Amino acid sequence: MESIFYDNIDYNMSTELCKIMKENGSDKGGSDNRHNYTIFYNYLFHDIKDAKLNVFELGLGSQNYKKFKSTMNVKFTPGGSIKGWKDFFKNSNIYGADIDKEILFNEDRIKTFFCDQTNPETIKNLLNNFDENFLFDIIIDDGLHELQPNLIFLKNMINNLNPTGYYIIEDVITKQITNYIEKLNEIKERLNFKYEVIRLKPTDDKKSHLDNNLILISRDNFI
Repeated sequence: MESIFYDNIDYNMSTELCKIMKENGSDKGGSDNRHNYTIFYNYLFHDIKDAKLNVFELGLGSQNYKKFKSTMNVKFTPGGSIKGWKDFFKNSNIYGADIDKEILFNEDRIKTFFCDQTNPETIKNLLNNFDENFLFDIIIDDGLHELQPNLIFLKNMINNLNPTGYYIIEDVITKQITNYIEKLNEIKERLNFKYEVIRLKPTDDKKSHLDNNLILISRDNFI
């Protein structure tokens, strides 16, 4: 599986989703951010944004850097991304999870839960909040940005992905892409999925080349 650059996207544009995420204090990006995921997501999700979907994101943005390994910069707002998804997907239900229980919250069309993605039992407990046949149309892993935790979460969540849905792993470190490809190739047939490594063009942030990459996983629906 080769890495794919989407050169047909204008990475300097300010999209509807860029504006929404910025207003909600999300770190999902734009041309002036470390990441520019919002530009790619606006392209990917534009035609389904008015559908009735079940959208899930792991990682609400804890800022307790003394207690947790993966945290978000204090200039952004915990929960900003899932509030942004609520504004973008106006007819959808939005779900989130995080290891930091202090930032969990519920509001209209948003429910969040505790989850430690290194522990399959907590992922099982998370899924127990839903009906047995419940499916997510979009699953985004913005939790721990490491290979093993990403694989643990994928293995335990992939069966709850709608066959026409999208599963996305964010912030894949560039120098680790080969390792991700190796491990995903080992499990993709058994778990019945396909994937693409999406390498987005670097932003103005000098560090963006380090991890401005996504892995897009699906079963039937490919862009």
